[in-house]
Amino acid sequence: MPAKLRDRFTETHSQYYPLVFSAVHTKVDNVDDAHDICQEVFIKLYEKFDSVENPRKWLYGALRLAVFEYYRRRDPGTDIDDVFNDVSLTFVNGFRDARIVIAEAMEDMVHFDGEEDKTLFDLIAVHNFSYSHTAKQLGLTKRMVEYRYRRIVESILDALKKKGIGHIEDLL
Repeated sequence: MPAKLRDRFTETHSQYYPLVFSAVHTKVDNVDDAHDICQEVFIKLYEKFDSVENPRKWLYGALRLAVFEYYRRRDPGTDIDDVFNDVSLTFVNGFRDARIVIAEAMEDMVHFDGEEDKTLFDLIAVHNFSYSHTAKQLGLTKRMVEYRYRRIVESILDALKKKGIGHIEDLL
């Protein structure tokens, strides 16, 4: 593969791997199997990359076929259309919408020690309040706000990791 084409493939891989992984992981619910399927998909893309006009569309078709093969080998009775048409697994252009993944992680109350933590997180993450302003609003010290916010974010990131998302940047 010529260097220029290889650079484009590397850029495509970096851009789409998190999306493909998230979509596959959602369908197979196993991190190791999702990594294996993604590897297969990207090897096939590498082999055909010079003839692929729309990598995103090609990757969606390839991941769909790879997931179909996964279920055909593991559970031949699975209806692949049911796997891809599950209403609870909302997709945009074939890939799970990052906003839904984040919202699911944030909805789980285990990340928050009550309504005050939800309010704290909302003020900082959604409304861009400073730690100082949030502390003033909630009657806490700035240091307490920083600690609690960091703890909440770490909890949410752990929940995302369980869904196969290693870094928040993978969703952006």
